[in-house]
Amino acid sequence: MSPKRKLFEHEYWPYWLFYAPFVPYWIWNSVKSGSFSYFCKVNPGIKFGGFLDYSKFKILQQIPDDFKPKTQFLKSKSDLTFDFPFVIKPDLGERGRFVEVIKTIEDWEKYPIQNHLIAQEFVDLPFEFGIFYAKLPYENQGQILSITGKEFLVYTADGNSTLKAFVENHPRTVSRINYLKEKFKDVWEIMLPERTEILLEPIGNHNRGTRFHDTSNLISKELENKIDEIAKGIDGFHYGRFDVKTHSEEDLKKGKIIILEINGANSEPTHIYDSKFTLIQAYKEVKQHLDIQFEISKKNPKTYSSFDFYKAVLKRIF
Repeated sequence: MSPKRKLFEHEYWPYWLFYAPFVPYWIWNSVKSGSFSYFCKVNPGIKFGGFLDYSKFKILQQIPDDFKPKTQFLKSKSDLTFDFPFVIKPDLGERGRFVEVIKTIEDWEKYPIQNHLIAQEFVDLPFEFGIFYAKLPYENQGQILSITGKEFLVYTADGNSTLKAFVENHPRTVSRINYLKEKFKDVWEIMLPERTEILLEPIGNHNRGTRFHDTSNLISKELENKIDEIAKGIDGFHYGRFDVKTHSEEDLKKGKIIILEINGANSEPTHIYDSKFTLIQAYKEVKQHLDIQFEISKKNPKTYSSFDFYKAVLKRIF
């Protein structure tokens, strides 16, 4: 990736750099609320509001079976009862780290995490979205703030170059060259027939090469009602992002979805990584979401220990 592109396109910025201008905003809200961890109150039924160290599995348990894939919590890898293929991820994971599609016993043996995992049936549906939801405690109905469409990274052979050349020169893969080289070592330097397609990343995460689009135009009353209904069934949940799969955009608008996971206070409004957003527009969207987060936190009770929260933060840093 050229230095100029990395400098001027915010979707390629490190997480800490993009959010650095919001530090004064966080400090000001902390002063007003009397707590540096006010955002943990946004979801009082989830540990630390879903900001860190919270169980994704405990949230999934509260979702009706019709709206989620078959899911199993693994205290250890030996507890697995799934057939291949399946998706595996840490129960306390974030930002797509260590999320993998396991297709063979060799894949499973290579998977590095041994304990406290979530195994899910692989949902082979063509469309994936991130639906950002919020509900003010004093209102009866929640709302969808935004929807992000996800375009997975696919390599299409042109008959003139290799997968190696594609990965080494693509702005969305430069940080994952070693990972992809190992994953596709059998075809890494082979000249594949023209129009051969390889799905490089089946995991819909921005830092793993997925392109994000603002698809908030797909918000419908039917979808909003369904998301609100599901959210109300989750203890103390008011704010976060639903990652879902569906057959089509029309099915999405009808609320016909499969929920892969739900994120809490640490959720990003990922539609801001659509290239149509300028940096200023992206920051306006982020502030809108964080304003709602702060408003929710003002009305909710504190259900966590500040000492435990700061201890968890320091453990994460050091």
